[in-house]
Amino acid sequence: MNEAQAIISLWSEAVRDGKDAVLATVVRVEGSAYRRPGARMLLVEDGRRVGSVSGGCLEGEVARKAWWLTGNGSPALVRYSTREEEEGERPYDLGCEGVIHVLLERLRHEEEPVEPIHFLASCVTRRRAGVLATVIGALDPSRARVGDRVTLDADGHLGGLLPDAALARSIAARAADCLRRGASEQVAFGGARVRVDVFLEVVRPPRSLVVFGGGHDAVPLVRLAKELGWHVTVADARAHYARRDRFPVADEVVVTDRASPLANLVIPPETACVVMTHSVTQDRALLRALSTVPVAYLGLLGPRRRTERLLAESGAPTFACAGGLHSPIGLDLGGETPEEIALAILAEAQACLSRREGRSLRDRAGGSIHLPAAPLQGYSRRGAAAAPALVPEG
Repeated sequence: MNEAQAIISLWSEAVRDGKDAVLATVVRVEGSAYRRPGARMLLVEDGRRVGSVSGGCLEGEVARKAWWLTGNGSPALVRYSTREEEEGERPYDLGCEGVIHVLLERLRHEEEPVEPIHFLASCVTRRRAGVLATVIGALDPSRARVGDRVTLDADGHLGGLLPDAALARSIAARAADCLRRGASEQVAFGGARVRVDVFLEVVRPPRSLVVFGGGHDAVPLVRLAKELGWHVTVADARAHYARRDRFPVADEVVVTDRASPLANLVIPPETACVVMTHSVTQDRALLRALSTVPVAYLGLLGPRRRTERLLAESGAPTFACAGGLHSPIGLDLGGETPEEIALAILAEAQACLSRREGRSLRDRAGGSIHLPAAPLQGYSRRGAAAAPALVPEG
């Protein structure tokens, strides 16, 4: 179960138990931090909590103050600095040397459904991305207030309410661009005297993995993928392999048609597919069928010579998968056991889905281990206002 799923699940329990909660969301980071914007933690009034906003050092501080900071029902934006030179000593025992801005929102069980949890649940259930645009700064409350939102789903449906309709349209247009690019950003709208700062977060559903093959070596692959919070489907034309009792944690277990192996499957564009049936006949049919599907990762288990023979017998297909076919499958981790091989496969798939090379972080150029985040337009790196960078509306 991933973080969003865990938060949705705990909120459902809180509503059932008649308990309120506080949702803490990282909405902006300056410098270095363990978690990036979009990280969340849910605090229930009886002490239960899931998720995190740091590496474990800020959670206690957030939990201690979240309830009284949101006591009037209004959201609160809290700034936590881990910069030694700014505080005189290293606060919270963190060495990240960054500044973390956390939005705290009181969620009342009697007002269910509530945002943003309702929107998160929709993205998870539909397995489609959306954009959650949250106001994190506003000079004029008649235009917007901290915590106001505009939502945009994958079908272009808008949600949320803002006092200023023109501002809502501008945010929606920017959200559509974020969704198209698949990148979150922070933007300042309007003129210097009426600026509204917005965090536009691309909410992604759990990663999807389709495992073709229900042999014994698929079991640890499915189990490890579920530990990562992925949506996992097991598919095999052999009914004695594609059984729920063999894969109790899988989201779906499907008996496929040998003649049309993809007929009963839903394969979203950002899916990772692993072919490991150990059957030449099934593997050949699957490679032909998957060659035209634009999945994000496609791997085939087996030695290089076997793969070359299968491809030759399949007419040397070209693959719509951006990275082509990965075979032999997995990163070179020295794996021998089914569990170690599963780790190597998922590590390679994770790297491809994240558009990384799968190399050691020690060797990553530029110092930062994260992809560069777009700075809040209208701010300098230190957070000072910079009016010329404001984004005009309309």
